[in-house]
Amino acid sequence: MPNNKTNEARIVPTRFTQIARQKPTISRDAAIEAGQTAVTELEPEYLEWVDGLLRELWSAVDKAGQDVTFPNPHGEEAYGLSNQIRNLGATFDYEAVTIVADSFCELIHRLNEAGRNDSHAMQTHLNALRLVSTPAFKRDGEGELGALMGALRQLVDHYPEPDGNIG
Repeated sequence: MPNNKTNEARIVPTRFTQIARQKPTISRDAAIEAGQTAVTELEPEYLEWVDGLLRELWSAVDKAGQDVTFPNPHGEEAYGLSNQIRNLGATFDYEAVTIVADSFCELIHRLNEAGRNDSHAMQTHLNALRLVSTPAFKRDGEGELGALMGALRQLVDHYPEPDGNIG
């Protein structure tokens, strides 16, 4: 807002700037620990969330696979759901979920760029997501992730990168 006497702009403090200027009431380490504790306590809900997203993804992949044209709205929906699953995996320290969902996103991106539909590659990624989203895989299966990702990488690399290069 200009000051009428000097015609200079003055900053009007907002509620956000006032909050940002307050001294922290908790240490950085305590805040990180509290956040990690909250995420750990939410893990059972994470499993429900990811299960629901996987059900939606399954439906979107089924519908996307039935459409001969690509990109299609169901492929776009599958990309969005896979992206949500990837972000949840990162939040809840399910590294394998993050990696497989990222591969799925890349596959859909390449299919869109190529104008091709590959129901088999999408179903394979979906099955891999179901496998890695379990606590059992998080606990005991991480050693198998390299082989799984090698197989998924072959499916993704079958389609050119958007710049025209093959994987």
